[in-house]
Amino acid sequence: MLSKNQKRVILVFFDLLFSAYIWNVNASWGNTFYICLILSTTTFLIIYTPFEIYWSFRDIYFDRWIPVRYNNLKTSKIKIEVEQGKKGKSKCLGGLLISFGENNKDRSKDTIVIVCHGFSDKKETLEYYYLPLAYQGYTILVYDARGTGESKKVGKRSQFIKRIDDFKKIVCWIEKNNELKSYKIYAVGFSIGAITVLCGGFSSEKIKKIIAISSMSYYKQNLPKYNLIVMLSYLMKGVKLFPNKKENEELSPYIVIEQFKSLISDEEWDYYSRRVFLIHARNDRIIKFKNFKENVTLLGITEKNTLILKKGGHTQKKNELLLVAASLAFFNT
Repeated sequence: MLSKNQKRVILVFFDLLFSAYIWNVNASWGNTFYICLILSTTTFLIIYTPFEIYWSFRDIYFDRWIPVRYNNLKTSKIKIEVEQGKKGKSKCLGGLLISFGENNKDRSKDTIVIVCHGFSDKKETLEYYYLPLAYQGYTILVYDARGTGESKKVGKRSQFIKRIDDFKKIVCWIEKNNELKSYKIYAVGFSIGAITVLCGGFSSEKIKKIIAISSMSYYKQNLPKYNLIVMLSYLMKGVKLFPNKKENEELSPYIVIEQFKSLISDEEWDYYSRRVFLIHARNDRIIKFKNFKENVTLLGITEKNTLILKKGGHTQKKNELLLVAASLAFFNT
């Protein structure tokens, strides 16, 4: 989706064109310079001001989850190497490990939850989700994906395939960490993060449970080729709108899971599929609800492994408490 600044640039551009048209019309009628200036400026403000008012009030709503101050939790900054630069310098993702402190170690569940954020988010965006999990005894590993937050210099956020590779390297990092290697690993992903955990983690025995929120089924068919504004936004951010067959297969959870299904027995498939919990809103306009239905049909999972929300859209606004509650219920069973 377009950022507010990108929308502002587009608005100003068309607003200036319309204001220039008003100036030209008044000049052709013989009005003075000052009258043309006043009328064109007034036109600009009449068009522009309502949008700024709307964005201001919208930000108040979106930012209702203010940064949370919390006690009893230990937070450690981590760096996870994912590749080498041209000069041999390591490129590392920036993240956080959040868990109970030593005084509450007895409440720990010896399980680590990897949290993968969406395309336009960063790790702090999902505090409302993972802090309650941490207070329930889960160790949280949340990180900024390449191209965002503390990982901005690692690469571009549009490098979705590399993002999946990064996720796999994070799993390996956990396995090599002396304090964490004995922990069970769970994974949660939102939007492109959901693609990441499904494509990068479904076939892994190391990951015991997966929650995918607002996930695609087929990557290519969901690209907004017929929505000009969204398409321009994706182009500006470097998203590849016309992936080749191999890229589409690597980024499509349905294809990745289906290919893996053909390699294992029915008993193994039953185990792998029951590890997945899917959450989707019916009114999601970015990733249509049919994606959810396609993934559910392929996995053959029951209502116990799904949460369908009537409203909330792609970002699941106002559904935050339900997401946490459903995730805890799935994790605790």
